[in-house]
Amino acid sequence: MNPRLLLAATAASIACACATAVKQPDVDAKESSSKLPPHAVEVEYGMWSCERGYVLHKKLCVSEEEAAKEPWFEVFGAPPPAAEDLEAPPKRRDPLHAMPNFVWRESEFTARPVVAYPYSLDAQKLDTVIGDATSYSIPQGQTVYEAARHLGLGINQVAAAFPELDLLDPAPGTTLDFPTMWILPESDYQGLVINIPEMRIYYFPRSNPGTVVTYPVGLGRDDWRTPIDRFKVIEKTVDPAWLIPETIRAEHIRERNDPRTMIAGGDPENPLGHYRLRLNLPLYGIHGTNIPWGIGMQVTHGCIRLYPEDIERLYAMVPIGTPGQFVYQPVKIGARDGEIYIEVHPDFYGTRFNYLQESIRLLGAKGWSNRVDWQLLNAAIEKKHGAPTRISRSASPSPLEAHGVPAPAPS
Repeated sequence: MNPRLLLAATAASIACACATAVKQPDVDAKESSSKLPPHAVEVEYGMWSCERGYVLHKKLCVSEEEAAKEPWFEVFGAPPPAAEDLEAPPKRRDPLHAMPNFVWRESEFTARPVVAYPYSLDAQKLDTVIGDATSYSIPQGQTVYEAARHLGLGINQVAAAFPELDLLDPAPGTTLDFPTMWILPESDYQGLVINIPEMRIYYFPRSNPGTVVTYPVGLGRDDWRTPIDRFKVIEKTVDPAWLIPETIRAEHIRERNDPRTMIAGGDPENPLGHYRLRLNLPLYGIHGTNIPWGIGMQVTHGCIRLYPEDIERLYAMVPIGTPGQFVYQPVKIGARDGEIYIEVHPDFYGTRFNYLQESIRLLGAKGWSNRVDWQLLNAAIEKKHGAPTRISRSASPSPLEAHGVPAPAPS
């Protein structure tokens, strides 16, 4: 057996966490001064990987030939034997996924129960903020990537909420209030809604109106942007083969001399994972991943990746014909128990998004302009912590009132 470590070179072309006191997501960033070893490639959030032809060994990048001389050196286990029932869902593989300073097994991440969060659009009992913060103590030896995955978060949301946190080597016993709460994006609240800046998918099941299921996702790199468009689910596939589009194949040839035109379903290198929802938008789909630490990162060629345990759940719930839409909403505003909240995310596609203007528009449309504290709103926009922040009521005038324009009366 001559296994290979596939980190920097995946078929999807990746360009793609000290005390025991509970911390709140209001902190400053801390720069990293680490240096990369030879043949290493910087990835994201303080992580690095190895160039194609090299594998991670004792925190160094060594050639595959040299690593193969050590028989214990293994990353991906052997593929499972063929299932006797060809129509049964495949058994989940249990490979090791490795990056500098951490290694995890898929068996450590069992499928979480599906949580259908209730919400209400009724003006008399409006509730568009779902979930609550979760207090979680990081055990010794666990990275923030693992904690985020256990809690159903992408690494982007944790990094934004706690920018000073060492994601790879947090102090053992660190206790944090993880931001497992969200404001629903503006939409028609039907089917699937993917908010691109948030890197999160929401599913509004027709069979259970007034509820929503949500999962973190990985999305397209800046040079392969996920489109802003409407779509329908037209096909569901278990263990899909990846027929590599010519544009992506040309990139693979140019960057790593990889001319393959197809990667078989179930192959550890297949970026589609075990399940795929194919869309009527050519070249785009919602699927699993062979690199779960990439959830919450811009790592794809435009498609939507979920943790393996999440796509397994979503695949079972979403029927063919389900409508959906990609939206680009760096600012979301919602309400819960009479309080107004704002959630702010980076404009990572660089659209020159005007946060204040959009906040004013949303508040005006909802009749809430004179119900918010504008200093709290401006602070939330400045920090972009990616979690719902209360901005209700203040004696401070709104930007409109400061210019002599009366604010609309609350609805």
